[in-house]
Amino acid sequence: CESNFKATNQIKSLQKFKHLDDTGIFGSTCRHGIPLKFLNLRNMGERYVLAECLIDHFQQQFSKSNQKFIFLYDIACFLDAHIANPNNILYPYRERFTWAVSIFHAYAHTSKCQQKYHPRVIKSVGLTDGE
Repeated sequence: CESNFKATNQIKSLQKFKHLDDTGIFGSTCRHGIPLKFLNLRNMGERYVLAECLIDHFQQQFSKSNQKFIFLYDIACFLDAHIANPNNILYPYRERFTWAVSIFHAYAHTSKCQQKYHPRVIKSVGLTDGE
């Protein structure tokens, strides 16, 4: 899927926002839409480190090992593979995470990716759309 998405192209992202100090906001809500944690983006585009920062924050805040998380993200398939690297700081906690691609982005992914990450095929996601 990677070649299809602007969010994975760091060079293009940096060029697009080179004249702006604040380039966006990156954040997370609960499945009911209540804001939990947001980060202001300064001089950067979307990067894995932003998602990793939020995930690390939540796994520390909800530290009981039996607490599970479902993350819906535009490029969750890439983030899942990224965190599956044994050198990643979140690797020891990966069993706590379930990944899904946000509903409006899911259809831009390959059929193989949709079979694994589409929110309608993942148990416990229900009608949560991740947008």
